[in-house]
Amino acid sequence: MEWVLGILIIILAAVAIFVIYLSERISVFETLLGINPKVTGEKLAEHVNFGPNPFGELSGEDLWQAMCGNELENPTIVIDRADLDKKRPRYEFVLSKHLESLLEEGRFDARNGERSEAKAVLRIQMLRGSVESYIPFAEAARLYEIGQELETSPEKSEKLKKETSEIVDEIFAQVSMDVPTTLIDSMLSMTYSISEDESNIDDDLDEELNNDHTLQLPSPSSETEPENANKISS
Repeated sequence: MEWVLGILIIILAAVAIFVIYLSERISVFETLLGINPKVTGEKLAEHVNFGPNPFGELSGEDLWQAMCGNELENPTIVIDRADLDKKRPRYEFVLSKHLESLLEEGRFDARNGERSEAKAVLRIQMLRGSVESYIPFAEAARLYEIGQELETSPEKSEKLKKETSEIVDEIFAQVSMDVPTTLIDSMLSMTYSISEDESNIDDDLDEELNNDHTLQLPSPSSETEPENANKISS
């Protein structure tokens, strides 16, 4: 009888070791694929379709409210303020790209004699994943209209530039951030986009954003890290 019990103990121990090993291997594959093990259900489908969210569970209006320093209506999302502050340079890019897109879409529609609803929520693609950006609808709608007017009433360009600057200043003030120095010019001229500097942000912040969930793999010796992690638009 004792030998049967001994065999059962050995089998159970082997099963436990196998389960632990399998769990570790799954974690490694998730890490290599960039999949957060907390992502399940609808969020997993979103992850597959759009890539990982650099801001974790924060997206859309929740991300905006968090960056504004407000409490979220969703009690299931816990905000780590210290971690969120580390991601502000990346959010600066997201917000800038959203503002650029609103003006650009207004201009594009005006050139084609069309109109569409301004996108207060817009998915912003990044080098590593994407996130939904949100700004209040009133500001989004006015920026779209400014884009229209830049095409239909070019003689108002100076007045429209001033109004654009005021709106952008207000939006960035709400999230307690400085306006990138070239953003207004890039929005009005569209000859330069804030997206050209995205890699400077993505590479520098990658280790910080993933240090809790991602296995750090050795970098090739030929690669060097950018020195200015906070440089976004200069």
